Amino acid sequence: MKLVKYLLFIALFAGITVTLLTSCSNDDDEASPIEGYWYEIDEGDYPVNYAMSVFKNGKYASVYTYKSYITKSELKEYVDEALRSNKVSNSSVYIAEKGTYTLKGKKLKLTESTDGDVYYVYVSFQKSNSVMVLEGEDPEEGRMYLQRYTEE
Repeated sequence: MKLVKYLLFIALFAGITVTLLTSCSNDDDEASPIEGYWYEIDEGDYPVNYAMSVFKNGKYASVYTYKSYITKSELKEYVDEALRSNKVSNSSVYIAEKGTYTLKGKKLKLTESTDGDVYYVYVSFQKSNSVMVLEGEDPEEGRMYLQRYTEE
């Protein structure tokens, strides 16, 4: 009987020890702030009415249109379609880029899937990660401001 109590005590002690040794801190990989849907903030410099990009699981796609009647929620569907199938079902929406990305610190590496071209840009976030600023390696390339898309 003492042996059974001793073994139960050891099993209980081991069970408690294992759960206490599990880290209490948040070890889960948090999603990168770049993950999600982004649309270009119209600053009047370009004739594009809407442009949207998606960054998801190391892949990205960008679409644009000149048609003002296409909503952002529709653009979200088209950018998802472009990411999945490399085509868009609406003839007024065009795929600008598609490929893979890696973000290390503030340096974003974009590799296009069509021709393998590699681009590097610097990324910063403003307003609690709701605005992304892309800046080329050459200061003369200027900046691009993207707003995080949330459902309309």
